[in-house]
Amino acid sequence: MSLVQLHNIEKVLGDRLLFDQLELSIEKGERVGLIGNNGEGKTTLFRMIVGEQQPDTGQISVSRGTKIGYLRQDPSFEPGNTVLDEAEKAFSRLHALSQELRTIEHQMADPGQVGLEKLLARYETLQHEFDAEGGYAWQHRLQATLSGVGLTKELWSVRVEHLSGGQCARLALAQVLISEPDLLLLDEPTNHLDLQAIEWLEEYLTDFSGAVFLISHDRYLLDKLATRIVWLTGRRLKSYPGNFSAFLEQKTIQELSQARAYEIQQKDIAKQQEFIRRFSAGQRAREAQGRQKKLDRLLKSDAMIQAVQHRRSIRVRFENDTRAGDQLLRVRDLNKSFDGRVLWKGLNFKVKPGERIGIIGPNGSGKTTLLKTLLGQIDADNGEIRWGTNLKIGYYDQRLDEFDPDNSILEQVHDGMISEKQVRDILGSLMFSDSDVEKRMGDLSGGERARVALAQLMLEQPNVILLDEPTNHLDIQSSEALEKTLNNFNGTLLIVSHDRYFLKKIVKRLLVLDPPGFEDFDGGLEQWYDRYHQRLRDQTVGNNIRKNTTLRNNSSSSEKVNNRSERASRKDNPYLRPFGRLSVSETRSADHRDRIRADAASGVTRGIISSP
Repeated sequence: MSLVQLHNIEKVLGDRLLFDQLELSIEKGERVGLIGNNGEGKTTLFRMIVGEQQPDTGQISVSRGTKIGYLRQDPSFEPGNTVLDEAEKAFSRLHALSQELRTIEHQMADPGQVGLEKLLARYETLQHEFDAEGGYAWQHRLQATLSGVGLTKELWSVRVEHLSGGQCARLALAQVLISEPDLLLLDEPTNHLDLQAIEWLEEYLTDFSGAVFLISHDRYLLDKLATRIVWLTGRRLKSYPGNFSAFLEQKTIQELSQARAYEIQQKDIAKQQEFIRRFSAGQRAREAQGRQKKLDRLLKSDAMIQAVQHRRSIRVRFENDTRAGDQLLRVRDLNKSFDGRVLWKGLNFKVKPGERIGIIGPNGSGKTTLLKTLLGQIDADNGEIRWGTNLKIGYYDQRLDEFDPDNSILEQVHDGMISEKQVRDILGSLMFSDSDVEKRMGDLSGGERARVALAQLMLEQPNVILLDEPTNHLDIQSSEALEKTLNNFNGTLLIVSHDRYFLKKIVKRLLVLDPPGFEDFDGGLEQWYDRYHQRLRDQTVGNNIRKNTTLRNNSSSSEKVNNRSERASRKDNPYLRPFGRLSVSETRSADHRDRIRADAASGVTRGIISSP
């Protein structure tokens, strides 16, 4: 069943044709990844589906009764509301049903009320809708989702205007997930999420019964979730079954086939043109004229095979011939607290020249703070930071706000140390044309500001680079170009990132922050993940062993009967399965059963959100 259908969609923005005869259908239960370069119109497509923008021609059909949840990149909230206030907005329908149920209860309690049967029928209908919306468990869903996206209990009473950009993004994600729509439109949902929250989101979306349509440059996420990849390129949509890796394989085969067919067709056209040239006059002139007409029809028809278009990509180069000293960085007994919370205590590590180190940990663990402390932009509470000699350190700041909004791109980048032509060449390698370099910094998108920051970094010619979430605003093609450059970089890298694909490609060692603890892990991300998940499995098994031991010790004379009952129930016990985890759906149903048992024991009848 199609939830959304796009037919023959065209859209012009200014003097630019953005979409040309787009065709797309999203089916129930699908998880579709939408990819494409920055500026191709992915977000505009989402806005059309929810009705915020209209196509110039074509039709967008949304199946009747389909509930759409849309996560924007730029969420907004009502000032003065707390995190909990905003999250509860997702239950506005439940609150309305609750109010009407209470009103009908009061009416039915009136001895003189007429039309009691009608009221009772209406009450039963509303009660059914309320239950279908999961009314009894609304508070549990809200709290579990907030915690899952990384908004811990201490943040629930914080007013939204005091949240960081990352916290606002996670609150917007929680609002959308809580509402449990039929179709989720997610625009870069993993931006500002830490690795644990991304894993939670993956599990949630895997169990989600509705359809998912997401814009993402997170290749790990697309590999794990997507059942289909839709590629927006050349103003049209191309669809590929499977995940991102399957898309890459199909695209490669398709382009090889197209290139071969194009080559064969071009040789045939050249052969026909040569025949026409040689025999346009003389005995075979009539045949030449016939071939010319046939060739003209071919050249104007859809049978013409296009050459494979290889999209331009950014070209990043970090050049520095200065060799760093043997002892590049030593950190000893470093302590840092923030707002009374200890981030690190007794932090000790060394960095050698040429190492590629990733810094990971939950949001709020102090990853960015560590980079800025190493750079001297923030003071540690105590401890020692000692850099080596012959170092030129470059820093990429994820905030991308250290710019004068009134400067042009050229003015922002040109430092007077090299010629304007050299600066223009560097900007050109980052896909800024001659006219683009005159754009105001205040008018740039996140992706454009990211490329300006990379241009400044290239001009600095560092031999040590500290990168804070460098792929956040880059599309997949640009991320791949940056990966290639960093792999060829002969200097030292310290990288804060939640982009697992990027970390897997680049880093060979991890600094894992878990306040107030810290781990120096000698290995890449996949090795760390293997060990991390093994520890979770071991912990679950250990908990189950202790639980079962306690049950055995407390058994009575009816132990055999109880054991038979336990063995029967083990088959349905999700905690005793491999990995020892409950799925999202099992969590809800388990919570449902627990509440029903508790209510039965206490004589409470549930059905509405609050008491009359």
